[in-house]
Amino acid sequence: MQDFQFYSPTRFVFGRGKENEVGEILSQAGATKVMLCHYGEGADYEKPIIERVVASLEKTGLAYVDFAGIQANPSADRSQEGVEIARAEGVDWMLPVGGGSVIDTAKYIAVGYYYEGDMWEDLYAGNGKVEKALPVCTINTLPGTGSEGSNSSVMGKGVLKRSLNDDMIRPKIAIMDPELAFTLPPFQTASAAVDIMAHAHERYFTITDDNFLTDGLGEAVIKTVIKYLPIALEDPTNYEARAQLHWASVLAHNDSCGVGRGFVDGTVHGIESEIGGMYHSAHGAGCACVTPAWMSYVWSEHPSRFVRYFEKVWGVENDPFDQEGMIKEGIKRIKDFYVSVGIPVHYGELGVKEEDIPTLASTVRRGPDGMAGHFKKLSTEDIINIYHLCMEED
Repeated sequence: MQDFQFYSPTRFVFGRGKENEVGEILSQAGATKVMLCHYGEGADYEKPIIERVVASLEKTGLAYVDFAGIQANPSADRSQEGVEIARAEGVDWMLPVGGGSVIDTAKYIAVGYYYEGDMWEDLYAGNGKVEKALPVCTINTLPGTGSEGSNSSVMGKGVLKRSLNDDMIRPKIAIMDPELAFTLPPFQTASAAVDIMAHAHERYFTITDDNFLTDGLGEAVIKTVIKYLPIALEDPTNYEARAQLHWASVLAHNDSCGVGRGFVDGTVHGIESEIGGMYHSAHGAGCACVTPAWMSYVWSEHPSRFVRYFEKVWGVENDPFDQEGMIKEGIKRIKDFYVSVGIPVHYGELGVKEEDIPTLASTVRRGPDGMAGHFKKLSTEDIINIYHLCMEED
């Protein structure tokens, strides 16, 4: 295990009906005026939730400013509009109610409130540092992104998507009521759960030896999704299934599964982000297309990591005389699972065009050495090859 620093300041308030306490919770935290961020029109299933949140704010006399109309794959331009409103209104807390897009927008606004430069060109391009941010209290309705406990905010501009990663934007409070996910459409439930798996994968597949504890945590998170996602799809009001998925989402992305492992390999998200930026497809579905392709392309770099993973998580028999066959069987089981929960496994199903691949590959974020990834360093040609694997039918 390598040396590490771990910072997780979020207070989690977990349980049925906890959103009804948000006014009291924020008042006790010192809030006087909050910006309520949410999807608004088009998200009818969230209207009762917003009504309960507003009632709680009004009951405690806490002033609020409404900022609705946030879309999936949020844009920096729309988020900047929120910054200007927040400044004009003098808010002192951000209150996003929704999934990762809403929470990431609130994080952008929280930083932009104080930042005088160009948020996109400076911070989301990785060229600046966050010095100050408004505190954020989340009410998460879509377990998957893990943004309610993470230091990350993903934003789009044009066809590009970029992330800001800084501990200053970790939420101070996260209110989590699994019942809020009862009304989610099945595809959104499944897509978000696949994102949980992707976050855990990116911490699991590192080249640091002797990660017994964090290996076990990562395996448990992924096995939780494998067990409880089908239950949630079969019975959307199964509280236990929703609760398990909610907490798995937090652990997958607040870096509990990543400490002591060195670099997190964000290649799958990096490749998918360009697809999401260009085609506005569901993020988790995109990750489901990339994950098997990435695994097929890189497994030979460190086969033992994949051997452990497929044996412990997917129950593939460890054959020391045919590790390649074992790993290929494991990759097939992942794809079969995605298909079984209604998630596509080929980019053609998301409308991706072969002719766009060179452009998509050229904009994937890379390190100072010009290469992407850590588990295996990937050139532009490698990334193009992975994109092509994402397009191939079985």
